[in-house]
Amino acid sequence: MTRQEVIQKQTDEIMDEFDFGLVRKMFEENEWIYNFKLSAPSLGELRQVARSVIRGATEDEYCSSGRFSAMCVEDPDEKWLRLGLMFNPTSWVIDEAEGYE
Repeated sequence: MTRQEVIQKQTDEIMDEFDFGLVRKMFEENEWIYNFKLSAPSLGELRQVARSVIRGATEDEYCSSGRFSAMCVEDPDEKWLRLGLMFNPTSWVIDEAEGYE
């Protein structure tokens, strides 16, 4: 298989197996807003964001958007890669870097 075929196969498996229903339920139960709407995202919207995040990870090793993050671990010498998708119900990121010595 080519690299792109492996990416497509793994992406399809993630999209088939990931519990988007649970993610939507978490949005509803916690009354989180999504894309400035006052309602939970549809399953289609969640799937669209997830696919985009996975695609981003294949280009930059890691990608996140909203509460989704994806990673791509790859060994180009051995010609293998592994994709992962995560939904992060809680996280915190410092907005500004601080210098150190």
